[in-house]
Amino acid sequence: MTFNLRPSGHAEPDANLIESVRQFGILCPPLVQEQPAGGFLVVSGKKRIRAARRRPATGKIICLVAPHDIPAFSLFSLLLHHALLGGQLSVIEQANFFRKALNRLPMARALPLLIPLGYKAQKYKIEELLNFLSLDPSVITGLHRGTIQPKSAQKMRQLAPDDQQELARLIMEFQLGGSKQHKLIDQSIDLMMRHERSMRETIAHYRRENKERNQDNKPQEAASFLRWLFEKCHPESVTAETEFKRFAAELEVPPKINVDHTRSFEDDTVVLSLSFADRSSLLKVWPEIRTIMTTGTPDFATDPQR
Repeated sequence: MTFNLRPSGHAEPDANLIESVRQFGILCPPLVQEQPAGGFLVVSGKKRIRAARRRPATGKIICLVAPHDIPAFSLFSLLLHHALLGGQLSVIEQANFFRKALNRLPMARALPLLIPLGYKAQKYKIEELLNFLSLDPSVITGLHRGTIQPKSAQKMRQLAPDDQQELARLIMEFQLGGSKQHKLIDQSIDLMMRHERSMRETIAHYRRENKERNQDNKPQEAASFLRWLFEKCHPESVTAETEFKRFAAELEVPPKINVDHTRSFEDDTVVLSLSFADRSSLLKVWPEIRTIMTTGTPDFATDPQR
């Protein structure tokens, strides 16, 4: 059994760690467990050991040693707290931790290990973390690096691996975060299910309809693709938007006046916004505005002298 918590392909030390170890040595001793037949098994800190071995003269590496007969709960508690010395664990590292812990511990004993991670000791949380490990490797990598949000990954679990891979590629290519990431996933899933298409086919459809798009400007293409998804998912909103723009244009409103609709055309409300240079400019016309909004007619409708 190994104790590596990182996904495959992330075991080697990066340049920053190598340089830090070269200059200052290993500031946090690795944690190892003594083996009954002799030797030691690295529990935490393998990257630091590998970084140290790249120095011309490594010498001895001081380690924290856990006895071979240490209780499983104590060993995994040590592993967790030692790993947290290097910073917060990614959700994939957390998932790998509990996958390994549950090989040696019953669920009831593993639950308290959630607390140092900032969670409540609840079974569903461990199950939620373990579910991430069933995702496509590209999504797992995105989760580990923080480019894909856990809530996004939970939604992607309902998709086939190829569709997960395409969405992960778009998220990383367009550098989508926050609400844009959720919109991409929600609308893509909606469109795929509605037309029974794969994500790859959906992207191909977009490209056929947008041959003149600017592929070099990633933010612009991301906005274009998200807009296209919205239009395909909500054609009625697109029609309503077109009709409203025609209606607003027919009003021929002067500058500093805006005519808007409610969000997503939730109802027929129309919002008229007026901008004034200052308070005095507003006060000059306020009596007329108040009269119109109160009575529905301007003063001069009843006073022909005005």
